[in-house]
Amino acid sequence: MIKNQILEAIKQMPNVERIEIIEFALQLIREDMEKPEKLSLREAAEIMVPYYAEGSNLTEFVDVGHEDFYEYQDYA
Repeated sequence: MIKNQILEAIKQMPNVERIEIIEFALQLIREDMEKPEKLSLREAAEIMVPYYAEGSNLTEFVDVGHEDFYEYQDYA
């Protein structure tokens, strides 16, 4: 409801004031874009699930050998 009131008020404004409103809104958008979006660990994990699913591009490089890694001498 308030959105409609704002839009109606903008229609009544002269162009100079409309431009000020646009610049203000753009500045708010720019500020929001500069803030990194924070995700919970759960949200981040849910985003990553497809990358770790069997057959995904990430898992195709997984070593399926069963030898113990610590026995490999030249790993450093």
